[in-house]
Amino acid sequence: MTQKATATIVAHQAALLVSGDRQEAYGDVMLGLGRIALMWNGLLTIAGKAPKQPLNEHDVAQMMVSLKQARAYTGPLRIDNHIDEAGWSAIAGEAASRLAE
Repeated sequence: MTQKATATIVAHQAALLVSGDRQEAYGDVMLGLGRIALMWNGLLTIAGKAPKQPLNEHDVAQMMVSLKQARAYTGPLRIDNHIDEAGWSAIAGEAASRLAE
């Protein structure tokens, strides 16, 4: 994809990422996010920085949004950062919804 993109293209590409190959390769997103949360909570505990409340699946997805936002401010334009950010934001919304069930 070229660096020029409309909001529709970014959103469409993000939707393809979260519902296509990645879902097939890694399975249910909540299971993956849960594993990451367990690992991050463990690492923070070992480092003496355990959060007051353990991180959950939604927290992990929101932190990935922040990572992509930080990368978007580094170096030349890479539209993939925005596509990934939109994808992680969508995953965060799904995680929040599923946790509220």
